[in-house]
Amino acid sequence: MAQILDLSGVYTAEQVEEAKKKGEGFESIEAGGYIGKIVDAVLNNEKKYIELSLDISEGPHAGYFQALEDRAGFWGLKNYMSFKESVLGKFLKTCTCINNSNPNYNFDPMRNGGSDVDSLIGKSIGLIIGKEEYRSKAGEIRQKDVISNLVEVSKIKEGKFRVPELKKLEEKNDDGFLNASGSASNVPF
Repeated sequence: MAQILDLSGVYTAEQVEEAKKKGEGFESIEAGGYIGKIVDAVLNNEKKYIELSLDISEGPHAGYFQALEDRAGFWGLKNYMSFKESVLGKFLKTCTCINNSNPNYNFDPMRNGGSDVDSLIGKSIGLIIGKEEYRSKAGEIRQKDVISNLVEVSKIKEGKFRVPELKKLEEKNDDGFLNASGSASNVPF
């Protein structure tokens, strides 16, 4: 039996034209290095992380993730700065990158009295954005933007970064095991 979707009479001609305009020219960005900024910072003390919402702040893709939010209703680039003991070194390195990218700014949560997480909003940071495959609700394999690393803005300007390779989706068989690639000679037993 055919499944008919009939939207005639549901939307006005103006609504249809506006929707078409929103969908036009919205291209995906390439994996690479971008100068970015922190647009929101939310502290989660219970889970020990700071959730950063990030956007591109310079170049032809400036405001890309804000436009995505406006068009699709979600923020497409987040980073979780965990300050758990096991990753404290990475957390402190990211703090240093933020500080070095913003003259006369010092985010130092290790000092007595700590630092105001809200002060991160508007600060510059270098973004290394990669691509990762995922399976959509419709079953299609698509790509999403992911933060590969946060670095000093100077590293982006100088081209001193490595663009990550596409992270392929790991498919599982019906039995729950990952599909093996390569030949049996790659098996260690």
